[in-house]
Amino acid sequence: MKYAYIEIANACNLNCSFCPYSQKEHFPSWMSVELFSKIIDDIKNNVEEIYLHVLGEPLLHPDLKIFLEIADQAKLRVNITTNGTLIKKNHQLLLESTVVRQINFSVHALEEWSNQEKALSALNDMLLFAQEAAEKRPDLYINFRLWNIQKENSSHWNRLVSSQLESTFHCDLSSHDFSIRHKSFPLQNRIYLHFDTRFEWPDGKQEGLSTKGTCKALDSHIGILCDGRVVACCLDHNGNLELGKLPKQTLSSILSSPRAVAMKQGFKEKKLVEPFCQSCGFCKRFKV
Repeated sequence: MKYAYIEIANACNLNCSFCPYSQKEHFPSWMSVELFSKIIDDIKNNVEEIYLHVLGEPLLHPDLKIFLEIADQAKLRVNITTNGTLIKKNHQLLLESTVVRQINFSVHALEEWSNQEKALSALNDMLLFAQEAAEKRPDLYINFRLWNIQKENSSHWNRLVSSQLESTFHCDLSSHDFSIRHKSFPLQNRIYLHFDTRFEWPDGKQEGLSTKGTCKALDSHIGILCDGRVVACCLDHNGNLELGKLPKQTLSSILSSPRAVAMKQGFKEKKLVEPFCQSCGFCKRFKV
């Protein structure tokens, strides 16, 4: 399996309208160093890389440095998805942690800030990080994500971001048009601008939806929530598709459970056996 998405914190310092975090009351949870260490020890021979994200902002966690060290000892490369607002605080840590393979900046999150000057200042912190990374960590992949294409009122913010990227990396983005097959545009070295449309987080509550579809869950990735619950999908922040719990069970036994096997077989046969999957718009992106 390629990835395990590990939710080290379900808390966030923003309240974006497109994120489930803004749509319900949350009791912030923080994964302990002990639990993270046990999880890594169990999964290190089953996955190639980890993401420190399901729901929440990973750069908020006070033990991030220790988590990176644990992953490094286990020889698991780390990918981080962040809103970028805390990059200045974590600038040196992330540059010096060679275990970090990729950082995704969700710059569409800043679009909702009423204070545009503050939003551009946060964007500038990300750009400064990327510039230094290009010099000191040329192996590090960095994606500036604008996952708001085809959303009303996004054009102004997207133009501002594109303008800043062009100025910083001395490139021309004017001729690049977004399409389903062409979402990523190189800026410099391993630094990219990535476009995509906004998707709805599935909740499993919709009824009467088609059971036809497939997904890469349980094939390319799994999710692990703050409390150690293993879920099939990186979008399942509520644990609708809970398959077991680490470290009470091993990952191998969890993935061989009847529910996991039925889901995976369903995906192979282009069938969505779980209501949660049937309500997921992301599943519809895969050809059947």
